[in-house]
Amino acid sequence: MKMHSRRFIATATRPGATGMAMKSTGRTQYNFACLALGSTLAAGCGAGGASGSPEFEDDSPPAVTPVAPSEPPDIGGTPTLPPAELLPETAPEPGAGSGSCVTVSAEVELLRQPVDIVITIDNSGSMDDEARAVEENLNVNFAAILEQSGIDYRVILVTEHRESDGQDTAVCIASPLSSLAACPSDAPGPTERFFHYATEINSRNSLEVLLETFNGESEDDFGLAPLGWSEWLRPEAKKTFLEITDDDSNVPAIEFASALTALAPEQFGVDPSQLGFVWHSIVGLAERATATEPYAPADPIETRECTGDVFNAGSTYQELSRITGGLRFPICEFGGYDSVFRSIATDVLLGSRNVCDFELPAPPSGRELDLDKVAVSYQPGGGAEPLVLGRALGAEQCRADGFLVDGAGVHLCPEACDRIGADEAASVSVLFACESTLLR
Repeated sequence: MKMHSRRFIATATRPGATGMAMKSTGRTQYNFACLALGSTLAAGCGAGGASGSPEFEDDSPPAVTPVAPSEPPDIGGTPTLPPAELLPETAPEPGAGSGSCVTVSAEVELLRQPVDIVITIDNSGSMDDEARAVEENLNVNFAAILEQSGIDYRVILVTEHRESDGQDTAVCIASPLSSLAACPSDAPGPTERFFHYATEINSRNSLEVLLETFNGESEDDFGLAPLGWSEWLRPEAKKTFLEITDDDSNVPAIEFASALTALAPEQFGVDPSQLGFVWHSIVGLAERATATEPYAPADPIETRECTGDVFNAGSTYQELSRITGGLRFPICEFGGYDSVFRSIATDVLLGSRNVCDFELPAPPSGRELDLDKVAVSYQPGGGAEPLVLGRALGAEQCRADGFLVDGAGVHLCPEACDRIGADEAASVSVLFACESTLLR
C-alpha cells in the first residue's frame, strides 16, 4: 500500500510536569510534557496538561491516488500498553528535583531505500508526440522532484537515442539529468544519475527487448554497457519500471514476470508470487473523468481506449501494474505529461520510504545512549490507546509489540510492521526511557 509521507515530531516528557509538547523540525528538540507509560497518566498531570502522545505533522509530497488500504492485520485486538516489565515500578513524585530521570521522545526520520527506475519507450512511428513529451518532462517534472527529495535514484532509459531531428520517435535527454548540453546529440550523455541503453523498441516487443538487453544479449547502439543494463542496477535499490507505449505486448504479463525473476531473483523477486518491483504504465487505456488521474492497482483492467491514435488499451502492461502495485495513465494525454510524471515521481518517493525502519536519534544532551532503555511509541491514527514497543534482542524474540536495533537503526518486528504499515495516519517516535524496555 502507499503510505503518506510523514514527519515524526520530537517531544520530551517527564511525569509530574505540565506543559505543551513542542514541534521540532531540523534539529531534534526536547521539551517537557506529561507522559504515561502505564494505564493512567502519572500523578501531577493536571486537566490542562499535555498528553504524552507524540504530535503529528503532515509533510507529504503532491497527492496521488493511493492503493485502497487493506484492513490492518489482526495481532490480537486493540493495541495495548506494554507489559508490566517494561514500566517503572513507581512514577517519580510531582515536583521532583532536576536530578529526576526524564523519559524523552525524539524525532525519527524514515530511512529511504535507493531506487533504480527503468523506463522503456516504444519507438514505433505513431510515438512522435509522446517522445517529445517525455523529453520535455523527464527533467523538470520527474528527476527534479526526486533530486529535491534527497533520494538516491538512478534513471535507466531503454529506448532508441535521438541523434538527429529526423528521428521523430527516438528520445534524447539533456542536462541536468544527462551530461548533454542540448539535443539531438551524437551519443547519450550518462551521469551518476542517468544511463541510456540505446536500442530500438517496436510496437509490441518492449518486454522482449528488456529481457534480451538485460545481460547484453542484444547490444546497445553505443557499447555503453557490454553486460547489459543490468550493469547499472544496485542490489540494495528498490526497482521501478515505467512503460510508455500505444500498443500491447507479445509476451503475457506472468510469462515476463517469470522470466525477469529467473534472470535476477535478488533484483526483482524470487518468483511471480513474490515480485520485488513496481510497474507503472502510460498506455492506451481510456481517460478517467480527470484525464490525468491514474488507475490504481485495485481498479480492474480498462479495455476501452483513450481518445487519440492508439492501437489498444495495453492490457498486458496494465496487468503488470496491477500485480505490482503500480499506477496506470492514458498515453493520449501527452499534453498533461507534466502532471503524470509528477504523480509517478511522488509514488516513487512514497514507495522508497520504509515505515518500519528508522534512524536512531542521538540521545538528549548529557545522557548516554543505553539501548536497553530505548522504546518505540506508536499512536494509532484512529485515536486508540498508544502502543509502546519493547526491544527484542533477536529475531527469534520478535512479537507484535517489539522492535530490533542494529547499526542501521530501529526495525519494527514483522507483526508490528504490518499493523503500523497499514495505518496511514499513524505517528511513531523513539523513547529514551528510564527503565529497561527489553522484552521478556
